[in-house]
Amino acid sequence: MNDINSVLRNEFSNIYLVDCKSQQIEIYRYKNQAVGVKEILQTKQPYKAAIQKYIEENVVLEDRKKMNAAADFEHVCSQLHKIPQFTVHYRVKRDGVLSYYYMKCARIGDADTFQRVIFAFANEDADVKQNEIEKIIHADITTGKRKILIIEDNALNREMLCEILKDKYDILTAENGEIGFEILEKNYKALSVILLDMQMPVCDGTEFLKKIGEDTALASIPVIVITANSDEDAELTCLNLGASDFIRKPYNADIIKGRVDNVIKLKESTLMLAAVEHDELTGLYTRQVFLHYAKGIMKFRADTPMHLVVAKIIDFKLIKHMYGNKKADEVIGYLASVYSNKVRNGLVARQGHNSFVGLFWEDHKTFEQKLKNVISEVKANSLVKGLMVKYGVYKDIDKRLPVSAICDCASMAEESIADNYDCDMAYYTEEMGHKRINNQMIEIAFESALKNHEFIVFYQPKVDIDTEKVVGAEALVRWYKDGTSLISPGEFIPVYERDGLIVKLDEYIFRQVCSLQKRRMDEGEELLPISVNLSRTSALHEDVAKRYIDIIKENGIPFSCVPIELTESAAIYNDRVKAMTEQLTDAGCILHIDDFGAGYSSLISLNQFPFSTLKIDKSLIDDVCQSKGKTLVEQVITLSKLLDMKVVAEGVETKEQLDIIKALQCDAVQGFYYAKPMPEDEFIEYVKGIQSKNQ
Repeated sequence: MNDINSVLRNEFSNIYLVDCKSQQIEIYRYKNQAVGVKEILQTKQPYKAAIQKYIEENVVLEDRKKMNAAADFEHVCSQLHKIPQFTVHYRVKRDGVLSYYYMKCARIGDADTFQRVIFAFANEDADVKQNEIEKIIHADITTGKRKILIIEDNALNREMLCEILKDKYDILTAENGEIGFEILEKNYKALSVILLDMQMPVCDGTEFLKKIGEDTALASIPVIVITANSDEDAELTCLNLGASDFIRKPYNADIIKGRVDNVIKLKESTLMLAAVEHDELTGLYTRQVFLHYAKGIMKFRADTPMHLVVAKIIDFKLIKHMYGNKKADEVIGYLASVYSNKVRNGLVARQGHNSFVGLFWEDHKTFEQKLKNVISEVKANSLVKGLMVKYGVYKDIDKRLPVSAICDCASMAEESIADNYDCDMAYYTEEMGHKRINNQMIEIAFESALKNHEFIVFYQPKVDIDTEKVVGAEALVRWYKDGTSLISPGEFIPVYERDGLIVKLDEYIFRQVCSLQKRRMDEGEELLPISVNLSRTSALHEDVAKRYIDIIKENGIPFSCVPIELTESAAIYNDRVKAMTEQLTDAGCILHIDDFGAGYSSLISLNQFPFSTLKIDKSLIDDVCQSKGKTLVEQVITLSKLLDMKVVAEGVETKEQLDIIKALQCDAVQGFYYAKPMPEDEFIEYVKGIQSKNQ
């Protein structure tokens, strides 16, 4: 930009920088359609009179009382002693048009020592499309000297300016605009202000301003023009070319110091306000700022239909693994660009490393069509092959709920289709709301359930397909809440996987199985291998291998009697999981790959991980009686044999399935045809019965 907007950006229509002691406005900026942008650097504008005039001329009558109270300077300072900044929302009516604005108040400095307060006013509707704002390095603002560039062809004048400013600033100098431009290009990130002489033999001030005005990055550095010319037309030309202020010759040291200091404060104060609000990578709002603004918008647009959308990239870690961090960042940036560019009546933010959230206010039909268009565009122009983004939508939100709760509702809708490859978007329903409450109760009850041993281990036998002898079992968890009510694993396992509690539950089950094996060993009973599931969350958890190895050693049992089952979805995270599996197998543990064919079916995992047994998922066995299903299972069994792996078929329920699997030379089966999962006592009796039968 060619004016001071390059420093202030467009979002703030008015800015005051107020001295706490005098309550005078040191820096003032005003903008409207009639006069454009008017910037004044002065020290004698009373804040109280200015804010009162602003409220009376702009704020709707119903909001003036609130704004008067919120803008009271003593009240503002009291708030800023507690928090670094806060925002007040209000309404403005001009030419019969109602607009929604906010006033941001922020302290400049620490809570106990700040001497200045900045007030910034912005139109909410215009603000939702802000570009990325350059991050300020905190140390450069709060410690050390700022760096300035003096471009002046007269050596004596350069020396005088250096003498005036050297105590407070680090100074670079140039004798003409051409050299000054070269210095600027090399140091623009570190420069706080440029002092520019207008009359120079090589690249004068006017030419210099034109050159930097062509580069957004260079134009963001404020320029103070040095001139002996009092011509108003010359002043206007400089302002139009981007100059921030003027210093006139002959020099007055106090005026020079004051104006340089004011211009630097104006730039840094404005950028500080913006930097804390925006995600560094995308330029979108952060989640916390989104929650704050969304709350205000919901309040002021109480009668407007609103919809909240959560968009989440599926398997973002896999994208990072396959394409690298740089490409993953490009994907995030691409999505942020699409979402922000498509927004007209809305607010978009980045939340977490792989998801976005947006609040929109428009009629249902328009909103739905726009969302479908966005989904189609993302699919058509994806930066990586197979990019999957799932959208959870809370349509016509209940504005009585906290914004965070509304976000949770949309997230629940997204989670409902996270594993559905045929569906990109889901709407929040009342049923999901009930489920959310139920999930919260399940989460809250975890610790007491663990303490009271409400989680019970059930055992499902694995049967040799030829001899029909029990050759092992799989440990499965069941929850008898309060010792009576049976809760399905399908209800609580996903909850604990999502919140990380599954790590504790996995280890609890593993300890129970190891304890059973120790008792049987001490009683001289035959040790059948009982495999234990290790969830994807647990597999990625720090030191999981060491903990499990220590548990086996503590019980003094053979490593082979407690095989560990990993799902193929866990094995897809190669590097970290591979290191974990190597630790386990080096210690003597046996690994099984579970649910093969249910998800990614990553053949590379069979090569990279030391699995001894492959378990074919029930979803494949369900179709084994059909021609294609039989061929698929046959090929999986053949592949396993070639890789020297045993094969277990899960979910065998009928004699027809068993006969086909037996003909395909599967090693063992697990399923209702032989036995359902059963408690420990029943399992031991079942094994005894089978052994007696086969003797």
